[in-house]
Amino acid sequence: MQGIRFYSRGAVAIMFLLMLIVLIGIVGLAIDTGRAYGVRAKLSHALDAASLAAGRALATGASDADRSSAAITAGTRYYNANYPVGYMGSTLGPVSLTAVHNASGYWTVVATGSATVPITFLGALGVAGPTLVSASATSVRRDIDVMLVLDSSGSLAIPASTLPNLKTAAINNFVQHFAAGVGGDRVGVLTFASGALVSVPIDKTVSRGFNLANVTSAINAVQAAGSTAQAEGLRGALGELDAIPVNLRSSLRVIAFFSDGAPNDVSAAFVRVPSNATVTGDLYSETGGPATARATRLYSNTALNTQTGTYSDIATLPTLGIGGIPLAGYNGLRTLSGNPVTNTQCNVNKAARNMAENVANIARSEGVIVMTVGLGAALTTNELTYCGYGASEYGANILNRFSNSSVSDTYNSSQPQGMYCYAADSTQLSTCFNLIADAVLRLTQ
Repeated sequence: MQGIRFYSRGAVAIMFLLMLIVLIGIVGLAIDTGRAYGVRAKLSHALDAASLAAGRALATGASDADRSSAAITAGTRYYNANYPVGYMGSTLGPVSLTAVHNASGYWTVVATGSATVPITFLGALGVAGPTLVSASATSVRRDIDVMLVLDSSGSLAIPASTLPNLKTAAINNFVQHFAAGVGGDRVGVLTFASGALVSVPIDKTVSRGFNLANVTSAINAVQAAGSTAQAEGLRGALGELDAIPVNLRSSLRVIAFFSDGAPNDVSAAFVRVPSNATVTGDLYSETGGPATARATRLYSNTALNTQTGTYSDIATLPTLGIGGIPLAGYNGLRTLSGNPVTNTQCNVNKAARNMAENVANIARSEGVIVMTVGLGAALTTNELTYCGYGASEYGANILNRFSNSSVSDTYNSSQPQGMYCYAADSTQLSTCFNLIADAVLRLTQ
C-alpha cells in the first residue's frame, strides 16, 4: 500500500508539471500574440496617416514627378511621427511609399511598413523570435475640376480692407491647396458684378493643371464696382466646367462661390415697346421702390460693369433668360406677377434670385458640388424692402440653397451636398476659404 501511495504522488507531480508547461505556453501565446496585435494596430494607424498625408501633399509640385516626391516626403514624416519609438518593445522598419497618377483621373498612394516584435514567454519554450509584423494602407486622391467664382460688386469697397483680405484668402487659403502645373488639378476663375467675366478659363485639354501665377494675378486684379449678377457668375462657371470634354472631365467637379449679397440682376433678351426691338444684357433691379417701378438700367452680361443703356420701354420680362435659364423658380418659393410678367423692380429682383437658384440646381443635378462663402451683415438682413421679403430671403439662406447644405430649406438628398461658410467680416474669410478647401480635398480621398 505504501508503494502505491508513493506512485500516485509521483504521477500527480508529473501531471502538474506538464499542465504548468502547457499553461505557461498558453499565457505566453496570449501575451506575445497580444503584443503583436497591438503593434500591428499601431503600425496600421501610422500607415493610414502616411497614405492620407501623402495624398494631401500631391497638391505640391509643378509636375507629377514633383508631386510624387512631395507625397513620399510627407507620408514618411507622418509614418514616423505616428509610431512611438520602441512601442511595446518593437523596432519600426522603414516605410515604402508609392504615388501613381492613373490615366483615368486619380492618384493611388500605397504605404507599406513593418515592425519587429520581441517574444518573451514563447522564447522560453524554444519558439524562435523576434516576430515580424507587416501592414499596408492605400488612399486615393481624385483629380479635381474647380471654378472659383468671386463677387466683385461695389459693396466690397467698404471698408477698404475687405477686398485685400478677400484676395489674400482666395489665393492663400483656397487656390494654393490645389495641384498647379501640368497634370495637376484644373482651376479656373470667374468674376461677377454687373455682368460676369471669365478671368482664367479652366484647362480643357488632356494636359490638365493650372498656372498658379495666372490665377494669382487674376484674383489680385479684381476691383470692386457694380451690382450682383449671381446667376451669370454661376452660369459662366458651369459653362466652363461643361466645356471640358466628357472623357477628360475629373470625377470631382466643384464650384466655389463667394458673395457678400443677394442676386439683383436678370440676364436675358428684353423686348422694347412699341418698337419690338430687342436688347440683351443684365437688367438691374435697382435699389429702391416703389415695388411697381420699372427696372431701367441694362449692363453687358459678358463684361464687368459696362452699362449699355437705360430703357424705360421694357414693359415685360421673358420666360427664359440667357442660356435658357427660367426666370420662374424651380422650388416655388417666389411668384412673379403678371401674364406676361411685368417689368417691376420687385419682379426683376425675384427673377434674379430664381435664376441664380435655378443655375445652382442645374449644376448639382449634373453632379457638380457647390461650396459657398458669404461675407458681412447684408447676408443676414433684407437689403430691399419693396418686395416685402421675410427672413427666408436673406442672402445667407440663398447661399445655403446654392450649396444644398444640410440646413438649407430646399435641401435635396438626391443631389451633392456642399457647404456654406459665413464670415462676419473680412478677417474671417481666410478661415472660410480654408474650410471649403479642406472639404473639397476630403472628397478627393
